[in-house]
Amino acid sequence: MMMLSPFIAAALLLASSITQSFGTIIFNSTTDQNALISFKKSITSDPYHILAENWSINTSICSWIGVTCGIKHHRVTKLNVSGYELGGTISPHLGNLTFLQSLDITFNNFSGLIPTELSNLRRLRVINLGVNNFIGQIPSWFGASSQLQQLYLHNNSFSGRIPPSLFNNMSMLQILDMGFNFLDGNIPQEIGTMFSSLEILNLRGNQLVGSIPNGLFNISTLITINLRYNRLSGKLPNDICFNTPKLKIMSLSVNEFSGEIPASISKCGELQNLTLYWNHFNGSIPTEIGNLTMLNYCFFCMGKRVPRFMTNLFMYIN
Repeated sequence: MMMLSPFIAAALLLASSITQSFGTIIFNSTTDQNALISFKKSITSDPYHILAENWSINTSICSWIGVTCGIKHHRVTKLNVSGYELGGTISPHLGNLTFLQSLDITFNNFSGLIPTELSNLRRLRVINLGVNNFIGQIPSWFGASSQLQQLYLHNNSFSGRIPPSLFNNMSMLQILDMGFNFLDGNIPQEIGTMFSSLEILNLRGNQLVGSIPNGLFNISTLITINLRYNRLSGKLPNDICFNTPKLKIMSLSVNEFSGEIPASISKCGELQNLTLYWNHFNGSIPTEIGNLTMLNYCFFCMGKRVPRFMTNLFMYIN
């Protein structure tokens, strides 16, 4: 039997490795291409012919508008088709884009349910489904996305309760926006205990009831909290600002909160925007709020006289 020289053997081994790697890239690219083609086929309205004219199987998917690929493996890492006024449903085959890190389909007319197959996208860091017509409950499997940093579900038609399991494994989440849907029930207590990086929480414009979860104002990273236009009730925590030193926007207006406005709001030293109007607060406006030197926008609705220390603020007292 003829023995190969070490040089030839090494060359053949390298060639075999390159061939296998190239074959893997082709296979994976085909998987991504098929997923995107299925996504395109599920679209029933493309008024600007963006996908119809640009997403061609005769060109690399990495050159398709809205598609970004990774340099190393040429896999799809970002899909951004926001603002194209696309209509239709979301193909479950989109769940095969397993290298996807960012999905942005906001400002379109997508409808129907969110496919459970999207739970396969474990690398996702950004999900933006806002300003569409999605229905059904908030999928609990979002909570399995341990890499997720931003979740936008605002301005849709999601309904039902916010699933507590949503917060089980999203410790890296920084932005949670579920505003202007049809969500009801209580805000889960888990929202105040499972987040360590949350900066923006927007639940406005829903039908949420009950009191604010105990731990919500213990999230030290919070910058914005917007709960207005709900049916939340009860008293505000007396230690409301003890653990939120970075809070800049607190919007709790148009709810059913009662009791006195806590003087501890003055502990939110970075607060710039405070809205509490159309609630059932009683008592006087705490003079300590005058210590908020960065406050420039303050709306109350209490039927009380405007304290002199607040006359320089842009505010509303009814």
